[in-house]
Amino acid sequence: MFFDKHHLKNSKIGFLSHSIRVLRMSAILIALGVAGIIHAFLPFIFTKTVSNGIKKLYAQVKDF
Repeated sequence: MFFDKHHLKNSKIGFLSHSIRVLRMSAILIALGVAGIIHAFLPFIFTKTVSNGIKKLYAQVKDF
């Protein structure tokens, strides 16, 4: 769902905790994106960084 005004209530998480968590995940995704772009041009660098990073993030959010 694109818009859910009861998201925080349904998730049982406070605004600040939610904001910090999402900002942290967003920063990690941006860093993984940059690593992926670098890896595209220099394939011997960051060989497992993106795939391992995505797996780690998925493990953190799969139950939410």
